[in-house]
Amino acid sequence: MSQNLNKTHMRSTFPIPKPALTALAVLCLLARAPAAATDGPDPIFEKPGPITMAELAHRTTTGVSAIEVTDYAPGHYTGAMTPSPPHADLNPGKAVIVFWKDSPLHFVFSHEASYCPWLELTNGAGMCNQFFEGNLGDAELFNNAGRRERDSFVDILQSGPERVWLRWTYFCVSQNEKDTNPRLRGTEDYFAYPNGLILRRMTYQSLMPKEVVGYSTQPVELFGVAPAGSTLWNLLPRDPDHGDSHVFAVLDLYSDQRYDVFWDEKGRVRRTGDDTTLEGIWKSKGFALVIPFREKLLFAVLGNASGFPSENNRIVDHSTPGARGGSGWGEGIWDHWPIGWLNSQGNDWKPGSPYTYHFGSIGQFLVPDGKPLISFWRDYSEYCKDMDFNRWTEQHVFYVLLGSATDADAIRRIGRGWLNQGVNCARPESIANLK
Repeated sequence: MSQNLNKTHMRSTFPIPKPALTALAVLCLLARAPAAATDGPDPIFEKPGPITMAELAHRTTTGVSAIEVTDYAPGHYTGAMTPSPPHADLNPGKAVIVFWKDSPLHFVFSHEASYCPWLELTNGAGMCNQFFEGNLGDAELFNNAGRRERDSFVDILQSGPERVWLRWTYFCVSQNEKDTNPRLRGTEDYFAYPNGLILRRMTYQSLMPKEVVGYSTQPVELFGVAPAGSTLWNLLPRDPDHGDSHVFAVLDLYSDQRYDVFWDEKGRVRRTGDDTTLEGIWKSKGFALVIPFREKLLFAVLGNASGFPSENNRIVDHSTPGARGGSGWGEGIWDHWPIGWLNSQGNDWKPGSPYTYHFGSIGQFLVPDGKPLISFWRDYSEYCKDMDFNRWTEQHVFYVLLGSATDADAIRRIGRGWLNQGVNCARPESIANLK
């Protein structure tokens, strides 16, 4: 309606009752009112400057907040970031950190770790659930090129305190090439709420759409971060009967089914549950991948409602006795920064190492409808050739709920509370009131 219409003209042309006029006025005022804090990016014209970790220690929030810091080191590492590899460009100590009023945990995007985020406990231990790694391991981020700011970067869209919204953009690159030929571009949004929960929204675009390696079928892979100078046996609970440490768990959210992995100091692996157990869990409407640290259980929840159809889900336990050159523990314990990989110039952890290291892994893979993963590498390599299925993964948006809990019952309750919302679990606010 033209703004220069006078009231007389409005009455003669559009006879509106007085109550309707009142309602219309209210609507106009609402339309002009400032947006709520959680409706969009922060309305700012100047970005806040970064602070130090010492300053962060004295920062408070009324709910949840995000800040950039200049001097973060993974896993409480205090030594020099030398001699190898070439560390993240510009500033390897740069990080974006989410912190809470009512939780001592941090959620960390560290430049030295290619910004791949993890939930961090007060002792420096943490859980990472990786990213869209290129098919066949051809391209990822845990390499020299993947550390560069041009290939992986984070933006704070909402800094809190009602909600934090971060966007992580990355280009998966090959360890064998310069970063002039990335395989795919990942875009992930993270929404954190005052209750300590985080919603991960993830999708990607192939930059090599005619090539198998331009796609990804492994979006959620669990790795643990171990702080400098620590041992897993002090971070993880020991089984009182067997003396080994509880490293990973997979929980069915809709039954009491669970699958647990234990490691001992000699590289031996023990499990409660078998392949049939895992199959029953991935066929469920939802499940949680868990690292049961002594301080807290850290978890990632996914399911049918969050974009992971049961017929396409497979859970893979990479723990294989005697793997990694006889060191045991399957995927192993690596002595190079918090997450690392073979193409990060990583090497097996050795007792007494001064470095932050990582351990893994158990993860979720996507497969064509109903296909089995009996011999993992053989079957996985074959399924990656299915270009129609590769394009299916590219066209989808996936959602994962991240958080911490004191026991398995709490994880099941929170996970069901989220997934039972159906399609609405794709909305950030779906996690706001979960407890």
